[in-house]
Amino acid sequence: MQYWAAVVDDDELNLKTAHRILSFQGYKVSTLGSGEELLEFVKDNTPDVILLDLHMQGIDGFETLRRLQANRKSRDIPVIFLTADDDADTETKALAAGAMDFVSKPFIPSVLIMRAKNTIELMRLQTDLKKEVRSMTREILKEHEKNERLSLQIVKTLAGTIDAKDSYTKGHSSRVAEYSKEIAKRIGYSEKAQEEIYMMGLLHDVGKIGIPDTVINKPSRLTDEEYEMIKTHPTVGFEILKNISEMPKLAIGARWHHERYDGGGYPDGLSGKDIPEEARIISVADAYDAMSSRRSYHEVFAQKYIIGEFERGRGTQFDPGFADIMLAMIAEDSEYRMREIVETGSTGKTDLKKGETDDKVFSFLTILEIGGLNTAIGMKYCMNDVAFYIETLNEFVQSSNDRIEKLEKSLAGNDMDKYRIAAHSLKSASMTIGAEKLSESAKALEKAAKTKNTDFVSANHSDLIGSIRTTVSGILMATSMHN
Repeated sequence: MQYWAAVVDDDELNLKTAHRILSFQGYKVSTLGSGEELLEFVKDNTPDVILLDLHMQGIDGFETLRRLQANRKSRDIPVIFLTADDDADTETKALAAGAMDFVSKPFIPSVLIMRAKNTIELMRLQTDLKKEVRSMTREILKEHEKNERLSLQIVKTLAGTIDAKDSYTKGHSSRVAEYSKEIAKRIGYSEKAQEEIYMMGLLHDVGKIGIPDTVINKPSRLTDEEYEMIKTHPTVGFEILKNISEMPKLAIGARWHHERYDGGGYPDGLSGKDIPEEARIISVADAYDAMSSRRSYHEVFAQKYIIGEFERGRGTQFDPGFADIMLAMIAEDSEYRMREIVETGSTGKTDLKKGETDDKVFSFLTILEIGGLNTAIGMKYCMNDVAFYIETLNEFVQSSNDRIEKLEKSLAGNDMDKYRIAAHSLKSASMTIGAEKLSESAKALEKAAKTKNTDFVSANHSDLIGSIRTTVSGILMATSMHN
């Protein structure tokens, strides 16, 4: 690689000397007689290093450097100061001004060459490190976003599992979370706080996981013993969630969403503002969904009835401020869309290919994510159609053995052209289902096969085949659990 140096000095001999020394070492050298010439030069040129004399006619080296640094295009070009001064103050001042190094005149060829080379390589290393840091930062952020998305899907899946214990509460937790988030938004919660209460809403009933299904689904009146059993779910939920240090507020909604504003609730009999604000919000959302969706003991109530219940419960069951917000939300919902939408057939169940329930979809996608797929990508390439995505996944599974066989045979026959074609096909197919890492591996082997780099292909082939099989296993696990 040829380095390019711009040497700036108002002494012709110095210019020729520097030119000769650097050219001998293979440098491309541009010589300039003043700071003004340099500033014009860098408008259209970007040398790898500038060797700049401190003392020149016109603007001196310090002023020239200042102007270089003020220009976006030239500010990253490293500068080495040249001077015949031999005092430490000049060197200190030069380095403090932003110079990368300092070379004394007359030039010692070995020193000039070493310092020019070291400065260029150091700058390139710094540039590469900055790029790497930016790249790693993007990857970290991407992974963080993926983890957040996965965490939310896992929470939603758990919430769906809880709701599934009651055949009449499909989507209850998700709706409570949405209503809670909307109330929080209306009272001025930040976006982060809104997301927190959304998660709290999703898991407010997690304690029901310990209640027998026969009690939860009992269509007739509960006995006193059964009612006491139901009343344990807030404390059970609290115990489950209290040790999640990353989200310390999760347990709040679980424990206190059945407290009443007048102190008559459970499990702790808190009243008024002693009840955590998030729990007071979730309590309103929970009560609204209980009335606007089916239960084993009632159908969906009319809006007029729900309005009456909130008006009667202001200040007794509910925080009056949050009850008023819910009443405003109901008033805005003239078409009564804010309720459970029942979309079941005669069996009471739905088929994914005809429109799966949200909870089942989240469960399916979550398992795929755990298996290593980026389902956001897969869904994007499948037009956000779950049924289409499943068909594509099945096709990938069915074709996997054929893909492996083609790769194995072409490698065994040392036919890199066929290997390249097979890897190219795998690269595209993998990305279509969201198997990013597999697609990247196939891309690397495609490139190696194209350049006939058989050593690279041979060294990485087994890992590629293993990745195909791992991906297929993850898909099969998700589909089997889904079905």
